Amino acid sequence: MTGPENYSEAERLLGAADEYDAAGDPQAAAARRTEALTRAVLALTASHATSAHPDSTSWDRAINAQE
Repeated sequence: MTGPENYSEAERLLGAADEYDAAGDPQAAAARRTEALTRAVLALTASHATSAHPDSTSWDRAINAQE
């Protein structure tokens, strides 16, 4: 998953967390927020790595790895 994809997924998960809260399931909401935070950190790392190390082939492979 790329940095932008992780960012988009983090936003989606935050919306899902709000829905779980509204449905009275705080444990599921907390799990979605934890995953959203992880994805946001991955997106931030990818953004920083590509701007700070634009010629790094190892970062390019890690960030743009195909699943």
